[in-house]
Parts: sequence; C-alpha cells; structure tokens
Amino acid sequence: MDVYLIPPEYVRQVYPNIDEFMDRLVPTTHGRFDKVDILHDMLTAKEHLWVVVKEDQETIVGMILTEITVYPRKRMLSIQYAAGDQLDEWMVEALRVLENWAVDNECTAMEITGRRGWVKKLKLHEWEEEFVVVKKEGLKKAELKIVESEKTDGQKKRRRNTSNTTGRVKNLSKQTA
Repeated sequence: MDVYLIPPEYVRQVYPNIDEFMDRLVPTTHGRFDKVDILHDMLTAKEHLWVVVKEDQETIVGMILTEITVYPRKRMLSIQYAAGDQLDEWMVEALRVLENWAVDNECTAMEITGRRGWVKKLKLHEWEEEFVVVKKEGLKKAELKIVESEKTDGQKKRRRNTSNTTGRVKNLSKQTA
C-alpha cells in the first residue's frame, strides 16, 4: 500500500473516491463536523488529505486527515481522522510516511485524537496515551445566586438578628454575564 498527500487543488478530483470513507468518518466527530465542513478544511489547506492506495495505484482503501498544530512551545502533526478498509495492512506505512512529513515540516511530535482503540494499536509503535478528553452535552442555563456583603466601608454591620444567615441572597438568574 502507498500513502499520498493530495494537494488542495486536487481534492475535488479525488473526493468521489473517498466519499464512502467520509460517510464513516463524520459520525466519529460526534456532531463537531459534517462532510461539507471537512471538505472546506481540505480545500483551504487547513487540513491535509492523505489517501492510501493499493498496489494497483487505482483503488483507494483509506484516508487520513492531518493538520499542523502550533502550540506556544511545540509544533505537532495532529492526525484528526482516519477511515478506510484493511487498516492493519497500511497503518504502519502510513505512520512512517506521516512521521517523515512531520519532520520535514519542523514538527517535533505527532498526536491523534480518537477512540480508545487507538491507544492499544499505537502503543505497539512507541505512542503513549497523554490525556483523556471529557465532554458534557445538553448544556442548560443554571440559576445563579449572589450573596450581597453585609460590610459597609470595610466595617462589618452588627445585626441583632438571631438567625444564622450571613447575607442576603439575590436572584440574578435573568441576568447574563
């Protein structure tokens, strides 16, 4: 299997051959991207499209999307997505090609964000799990309350109240930050 980088100007020509892989890939974004979003990123060179081709040089069996991520202290090749058939037959070669390209582009490391199954596969190739991403869906606005100070000019107000409250609660839930 051979792995090729597709320049942005050729993405439209290759796209019909990877559309099936895009259909598999989009659900793994968990609603973050749709096919049109990913296509836009490939056409604008935000993401790099790599294709894996059989020895016949005609059949595409996989695709990989990468992006160079520049952190304040590191430049890394980020493997955003991969989809295809016969992964075990081309993964090692793909990683080798991507690592060479990363070094040529002054990256000091590579990273991948993906499902837990990648950790086991990549550990065999000197990769290590760095951290876990945790998310919360279905966000809703909570009622916020604020306690008003009992102090005036830095002096504590004395109250003859026997209650154990330390302040007044004011409902500000209708106000936005």
